[in-house]
Parts: sequence; C-alpha cells; structure tokens
Amino acid sequence: MIKLANDNEIVMVDDDEMELRLFERFVTKSALTNHVITFDSGQGFLSYLEEIEQAIKPMPSLVLMDVRMPVLDGFDVVKRVREAPVFKTLPIIMMFSNSNEESDIQRAKEAGADSYQVKPSNGIEYIEFLNSLV
Repeated sequence: MIKLANDNEIVMVDDDEMELRLFERFVTKSALTNHVITFDSGQGFLSYLEEIEQAIKPMPSLVLMDVRMPVLDGFDVVKRVREAPVFKTLPIIMMFSNSNEESDIQRAKEAGADSYQVKPSNGIEYIEFLNSLV
C-alpha cells in the first residue's frame, strides 16, 4: 500500500465533477492534512506537470487517476507521465469506477501505475481509503 511521504499536494484527476467534489469533502473528514488539487481532464493535469518540470510548482505527494476519461484516458495519461524521468517515482494510484478485473489491474501496472483502487462506494469506505494513505 502506498503511504504519503510528505505533506505536498494530493492530486485527483477525474472527469466527473461530482466525484471531484466528493473527494475534496472526504479529504476534509479524513486524517489527511495535505492540500488537494483537482483536474477534470488528463490534459489539464499534464499541463500542471509541465510547471513542476520547470520548478514552478512542487512535486505532488500522490496522484489519484481516474481510468475512464474522454480524450485521454487514465492509462494514456499515466504512460505520458512515466515518459518523463522526473516523474518516474511520482506515486500514482489508478482509480477504477467499479472494476476489479484482472485485465484492468494488469493494464494499470503496464501503464506505470504504482497501485490500483476500486473507487469506494460510500463515504465511510472513501475516508478509510484516504486514512490508509497516512
């Protein structure tokens, strides 16, 4: 299981605005003290990473990446992130909406994800998942 190594930002990338708002809410109810940054597209997140490469922004402590997004899905985004040497060790957990299929899990690993997580189905599970990162 991935544990947060520092108090830098936690990034959540998900095209579902409601999912992003719920995530932010559950973080405030969890033991996490990290600031949260959200992106509603893989493209937006990749632009943010360019600022990190230029030392404008600090390296996030963790990225939670939705799998199914339009234009660039989570698999493609993670592959692109891993192409840059500076991001080889950036912890990335791919979040599956409702799949724990071995093929999806294997595809996440092949893309370069450090871990995978089926999205929690309720607030209690979400908070437990977030607390497990501390």
